[in-house]
Amino acid sequence: MVNKCTAAITAVGGYVPPYVLTNQELETIVDTTDEWIQTRTGILERHIQKEAGKGTSDMAVEAILPMLAKRGLSPLDIEVIICGTVTGDYVFPATANIIADKIGAKNAWGFDVSAACSVWKQALA
Repeated sequence: MVNKCTAAITAVGGYVPPYVLTNQELETIVDTTDEWIQTRTGILERHIQKEAGKGTSDMAVEAILPMLAKRGLSPLDIEVIICGTVTGDYVFPATANIIADKIGAKNAWGFDVSAACSVWKQALA
């Protein structure tokens, strides 16, 4: 008999920083056009964390805490945190572990998956 390990995503949250960088604004910074960006990537705008002293872990906290409250869960209910980013707070320790500390997820372990645009897909896999 083979023991089967199962996992479930039981809640999903999100957060984007308030500052928006549009393709039109990007045209004034680098040699590109809105049309070039849209036809190759589909990107219209991107949200940028500009608040001094804030990093990826702070954005994760903004996504996680309201999600937990909405589901009636405690940070102690979290078993694992997988942080998918190419812009972690540090190379070491893992940003996932910093997130766990900031939200009080004392029972969780975590790791980072480092990649750029496709990181959400790689972290989910």
